[in-house]
Amino acid sequence: MTLNSGRVESGALSELVFLDHISKRFGSTQAVKDVSLRFCAGEVHAVLGENGAGKSTLGKIMGGLVQPDEGTVFVNGRETRLRSVAEARNNGFAMVFQELSLVPDLTVRENICLGIESARHPFSLIDSKTETERCSALFQEYDFEFDLNARARSLSVANQQLVEVVKALVRKPRVLILDEPTAMLGVRENEKLLSIIRSARSQGLAVVFITHHVEEVVEVADRVSLMKDGALVESFLMSKDTDADFIVRKLVGKSRSKGGAKQALGSGRQVLTIHDLSGLLSERVEISVSAGEVVGLYGVVGSGCEKLGRAAVGLADIRPSTMRLMGDDYKPGNPAAAARAGVSYLPSGRAANCVLPSRSTRENLMISQLDQIQAYGITKNLAERELTQSLLTRFRTRYANFDDLITSLSGGNQQKVMIARCLGRTSRLVVLEDPTAGVDVGSKQDIHELIRSRAASGLAVLLISSDLLETIAICDAIYTVIRDRIVRKYERPTIEDEAQIIADVLGG
Repeated sequence: MTLNSGRVESGALSELVFLDHISKRFGSTQAVKDVSLRFCAGEVHAVLGENGAGKSTLGKIMGGLVQPDEGTVFVNGRETRLRSVAEARNNGFAMVFQELSLVPDLTVRENICLGIESARHPFSLIDSKTETERCSALFQEYDFEFDLNARARSLSVANQQLVEVVKALVRKPRVLILDEPTAMLGVRENEKLLSIIRSARSQGLAVVFITHHVEEVVEVADRVSLMKDGALVESFLMSKDTDADFIVRKLVGKSRSKGGAKQALGSGRQVLTIHDLSGLLSERVEISVSAGEVVGLYGVVGSGCEKLGRAAVGLADIRPSTMRLMGDDYKPGNPAAAARAGVSYLPSGRAANCVLPSRSTRENLMISQLDQIQAYGITKNLAERELTQSLLTRFRTRYANFDDLITSLSGGNQQKVMIARCLGRTSRLVVLEDPTAGVDVGSKQDIHELIRSRAASGLAVLLISSDLLETIAICDAIYTVIRDRIVRKYERPTIEDEAQIIADVLGG
């Protein structure tokens, strides 16, 4: 990773926002406790901490979604009440949320201009020409490439996330708040977003960068603030000597995980094989995943990785390629059929594809564990509660009451519930899409260890992750994919393979 070269000396920066002794409580949970922070024009200020540390709550206070119980927000030196999103926007704040908020059936242009339409009278027509010119000017300024007339639902999740950033920038904010913006981005989209952040800084915006990806902090951050249990632990300027391990040690007290012991390739029985796939040179190749093995598929968004993973659970058609599970022909019609065959699935896009928002944490978790807590179709309440508590503890989930709605948890803790739901059940094979998206550094290490532990017990794991370092750290083998073709297989990959893997998936 290259160190950010655009940093400005702190003395040359102008303070835009000062959070003065901010506190916020949700019921019995102290989300933010007496935090004071400054955010300056022309500075990327990264806020790091474990899930539930209060990072997103601070962002939402500045974005007008949440009002502090105590403390004051100063904007340009003046005490300011941000009692709504509209008031925050009027004061120059724009926030990109962790979960997507686009309207699926509106076009890219309509989503970007939603709420700031040129036609303000209820019965007047929207001036689509003016909106197109406005969007096109912004696209040119930040080097975006999107079809303005495409429906949002037709875009990949990664490109929808980039449209969310455009939607924030079109309002010409002075403070841009990014809450886990890279969680669902591939290599190419991730580089694009980091380039946008650098451009925003060069234009004098204060960028609040809430992320769990430490490498990105090293890339673009000028200042880092660490939070724990709602309190500010430390805030420091980045320097040429500040690397990812230094930040991780400050966060969790230890260096980053290098991954658990890897499987001796081919030592377990083949669980899943996908035959007759296209190779880069038109040859026919196959992918295999054995018991006790973690196999990764890696490529940019739209490369075909997701299609292969979803075919294993009946959500995609990869004909004329064929699949075999435990040596038998395998063609599941849907995820339910795959589950009956012993294949579990964790899709990407937590809010859209995983979480049941109107149900409790316990119900969300136990929906995949019914065979362990029921007898003759009747749920054993004590067994259910004991198993719920056991899994939440095992996966280090922070919660007040598991009978509360799952939406009461932070995004990262919701993700850990989804991981527990998938890995907690008895399966032959598990397909994981971006399992650590939105999870803090310490919990990411725990999840890596849990994946390796489940593999060691005989589970076969097929991993599709947008995090290359994660893929290298925990996979026994990696297949690189570009344009629905398999480029090559890396056996027992190491960090030395990183450059070649990136070259593979970018067509190098």
